[in-house]
Amino acid sequence: MTEAEFGVIGCVLIDNDVLNSIWRTLKPEMFSSDFAQDTYKEMLAMYDRDESIDPMSLSMALENHKYTQEQISELMKSCITGTITSTMVKSYADAVAKEYKVRTVRDMYQKSSLKPCDIDDTISDLLTRLEHLQEGKEVKLKPIKQISVENKDKYFNESVGEGGIKIGLSQLDDALGDLERGDVTVIAARPAVGKSALTTQIIGNMAKKGLKVAYFNLEMSDKQVYERFISRLAEIGLTRIRRAKAFLGDEQEKFNQANEEMSNYQLWVASGTVSPREIKSECRHQNFDVIVVDYLQLLMPDNRYSGRNEEVASISRGLKSVARDLNTHVIALSQITRASESRDTKEPTMAELRESGAIEQDASNIIMLWNLSDNDKGAKGVKIEKNRQGMTMREAMEFDGDHMKFVEIEKPLDDVVAEIKKKERGDGFKPYNGDCPF
Repeated sequence: MTEAEFGVIGCVLIDNDVLNSIWRTLKPEMFSSDFAQDTYKEMLAMYDRDESIDPMSLSMALENHKYTQEQISELMKSCITGTITSTMVKSYADAVAKEYKVRTVRDMYQKSSLKPCDIDDTISDLLTRLEHLQEGKEVKLKPIKQISVENKDKYFNESVGEGGIKIGLSQLDDALGDLERGDVTVIAARPAVGKSALTTQIIGNMAKKGLKVAYFNLEMSDKQVYERFISRLAEIGLTRIRRAKAFLGDEQEKFNQANEEMSNYQLWVASGTVSPREIKSECRHQNFDVIVVDYLQLLMPDNRYSGRNEEVASISRGLKSVARDLNTHVIALSQITRASESRDTKEPTMAELRESGAIEQDASNIIMLWNLSDNDKGAKGVKIEKNRQGMTMREAMEFDGDHMKFVEIEKPLDDVVAEIKKKERGDGFKPYNGDCPF
């Protein structure tokens, strides 16, 4: 038994009430020997029964185990003589927990298979167990009175909305309000509809407001991400950014100003395939306001599963865990199935989120995009399909693909759709009349 373990037991024998401050985080299995574990278990059991925990009653309880009277007496003597005050109980408990982590990590590595054929599974298993060991989270009930005191001053005052996380598009922000830390927003669409471009604009809006953003782009290189940001900021077409050999007019000034502005962003970009666990590991202790993933179906699962639906469900849960554990907001892009393309309107629904219904369950907000016209790819329908904290809505946006920019249209979506259909029919043509002989 270690000095810290003697200290914990001694502190509880001096003052039973200190057990209330350590039992949630200090578990019996954290003690180094069966004797120490059984002693702590008996103390917890006596505490639960509201019995006095003193040397005599504890000794009697331990006699029911395999220990001799001599062992028990020596334990009581060491604990009592070695402990001066019960105020050290948390320090002793922390030391016991750290000693447990050292033993556990050492044991994990000693027992791990280091065969080449098993190494990927071994690493995944070790990372999972290490993460659980590091977090050591506890579930703690709070009285509603305490929650009320902690939060009541956040409402109905001039500071409401200040410093909140907003998308930066007025109609969407009016419906969504502030994006909550610990939540996930999903932006979903068919390929090539513009979800990555919309997300790039949202990231730029957030970074411009001083928010700290991590952007995991699994589709594009760092250079391609940069081109999209600089095109929108400089208002220089993406085609010219990529192909032009010389500046025209005021392009150089706008290009330099855009780079200067972007250099002040608290924006971190990562390319390449990652898993939710790797995202959490990379972002831990960085205090990001928002973490963006483009896109969900390209993430690797943390573990192996028998089916794709299970993999995507695991990824979705993993992103929810990232949001909660890191106290950040996660924006995840998602593909949807082809089902919406069979409709005249092309308007998608939540049921078409690709490969797993878990995405629908885990997301607090779901934003969906679609093309309003087969002929005009700049006309987009955008809707909040799910809003756990407020209302849903539909709107039309105009998308300038060369500058990677969305602009909200003030007219109702249905009116915009009607105008598009009228334009596609052509003003010189009238609907077919059955009385016409031709």
